[in-house]
Amino acid sequence: MFKRSSAYIVPFKVSRNTMTAALLSLLIAVAQEAGAQDMFIEDTVNISAVTVTATASKRQTPYTVISIDRTLIAGHHENDLATLLMYATPVSVKRYGNHGLASVSVRGLPGSHTTVTWHGLTVNAAGNGYTDFALIPLHAASSVKITPGGYDLSDISGSIGGKVELSSDPLFHTGFYGSVAAGAGSYGDYAASAVAGSGGESVSSRLSLWGGKARNDFLFINGNAAEGAREERRTNSSAASGGATADLAFRTGGSTVAAHLWYNNAERELPGPVTTVQQDFGERQTDRSLRSVISYSLEKEKISAGITAGGTSDVNLYYHENPEYNGDNRSSFIMLRARLAYRPNGKSELGINAGNEYQSAQSLSFAETERRNIFSTSLIARFNPGSRVRLLLQARQMLVTGMVLKPEFTAGATVMLSPDGGQLLKASVSRNTRLPCLNDLYWVPGGNGSLRHENATGGEASYSYVRVASSGLKNSLDLVLHATRVNDLIQWIPGVTGIWSAGNVRSVNVYGIEGRLGTEVPVNELVISSHLNYAFTRTEIAASEIPNDRAVGKQLIYVPGNNFNLNLDLRWKMLRAGAAAVCQGRRYTTSDNSEWLPPSLLADARLGAVLPAGATKIGIDIDVKNIFNSSLESVRNYPMPLRTFNLRLTISFIKKNEENEESD
Repeated sequence: MFKRSSAYIVPFKVSRNTMTAALLSLLIAVAQEAGAQDMFIEDTVNISAVTVTATASKRQTPYTVISIDRTLIAGHHENDLATLLMYATPVSVKRYGNHGLASVSVRGLPGSHTTVTWHGLTVNAAGNGYTDFALIPLHAASSVKITPGGYDLSDISGSIGGKVELSSDPLFHTGFYGSVAAGAGSYGDYAASAVAGSGGESVSSRLSLWGGKARNDFLFINGNAAEGAREERRTNSSAASGGATADLAFRTGGSTVAAHLWYNNAERELPGPVTTVQQDFGERQTDRSLRSVISYSLEKEKISAGITAGGTSDVNLYYHENPEYNGDNRSSFIMLRARLAYRPNGKSELGINAGNEYQSAQSLSFAETERRNIFSTSLIARFNPGSRVRLLLQARQMLVTGMVLKPEFTAGATVMLSPDGGQLLKASVSRNTRLPCLNDLYWVPGGNGSLRHENATGGEASYSYVRVASSGLKNSLDLVLHATRVNDLIQWIPGVTGIWSAGNVRSVNVYGIEGRLGTEVPVNELVISSHLNYAFTRTEIAASEIPNDRAVGKQLIYVPGNNFNLNLDLRWKMLRAGAAAVCQGRRYTTSDNSEWLPPSLLADARLGAVLPAGATKIGIDIDVKNIFNSSLESVRNYPMPLRTFNLRLTISFIKKNEENEESD
């Protein structure tokens, strides 16, 4: 196998990463639930409620939009984004060992088909098109939203798998607040974080700092050992990481100006695969990123407008015991976008989005620095022809360096089955596009400058139910049927000489069922919350240009046919407890489905208490990961740890200003 750089950059061979982003995140974000919708809230610090208004409810959008519930965030705030999504949503996560490189598959398509944005800025690396979710701390955002599929055409470019949106809303009228946290866990896992912020009538600011390190020499079961299954300790797997985010916002009248900054740094050793023995090539990797965004928004009577500018710089350095395999990979984005919407009356809205994204990437495996420019314009129209009917039309045209693309579109409708909107029927259809990444086009050897863009045509139909009783009882249910055809799927395959190359070699049919169920039951001072997600996904290779391809008719690798997770959270007075479980069905590891990972079950538990001391709160929590001590692999030959423990201490406070106290 040819290997010159970390597979963080090479699409066809993902690097053997072990990542520690030992996060003890304390997310401080507050929003009041409006219209019985799930909003992302971190309730570690109790600050004054902030009412959120919007021209259209996310729940009434004809296609699926998932906002992470506040109780799920509270139960997983010490984890990275990959772990949160694995436990809290119907997506599937593939990671190379504990804290290792993590990619997210939405509706059965590879991780490169999942777009990640932060305040509208693309996070995916321009080189390989991936996002390492293990490198995203929860401090980086106070809101996490997922849109499966490529239905949302408001961005400059899209992805046919799905989109994960990260953002931090400004918090006005909160006074001064802050927190510090420290924790320690199994195998030398240490982490600390600090958050400080202030919210007045016109200005909101927040600063978050975090850092951690770990030996990460965890115990696992080697089932392939020559003398039989035995317990071993992981080697060459230590890691350290840290970073900071800063958010500043100013508002006057209907105008808001906001600025955001995010710096992240990680140093990781990369453990090799485990077969009869652990392979160790002295691999290690450095990842650094700097992202910034500034935006202006205006809401005035019938007009809504905004301008956003931002940029990102990513550096990936890879080291191997053989210097010929070392890699130096750098990429960047510069983005400028604008939006304008006009509401002539209460029954319609017309909008236009325009933006430009300039991409640049360089690597030891590029002949030279490669660049690409993407300009797009999208139109959106919303109509309410009746009191219970909502219609949506979207269209986007991209202009891309060296490519000719057809227009994309989305059309959908929402019908309220009940006058209060508690029950909805929704349906939408879409045709959208995914561009090849710069590695696909220019990597030497194997890049293919003649690649066509991928295109997908599909639709979904869903039923949504939400009810909030006067007693405080909340119930929600969402059922979704979806189907998509993806043509010209780009994959890297080995040639007759053994060199891998990129090509539009296959087409796939994706279809499935998703279900989400949420309940919150208040009983005096006891509050019980539960969230359940289930996804049945079939990603079947329908056609292939590879001669005698035995993958035709088979499931795409590492896509679980059945994916189930359950979260349970209990809060009683000062005490809090919870449990979470993820169950995945068989995951094939070869394209002809002749080999697979068996079904797996991973369960965690936590117990803690919050001790009030005036304006200060002291939180103590203990977490137990993999409580059943199961031997698990997310990727073949990259084991996950057996049972681990973590102890965390958090001190938080808030000092309200006079105007807050008067409003309470």
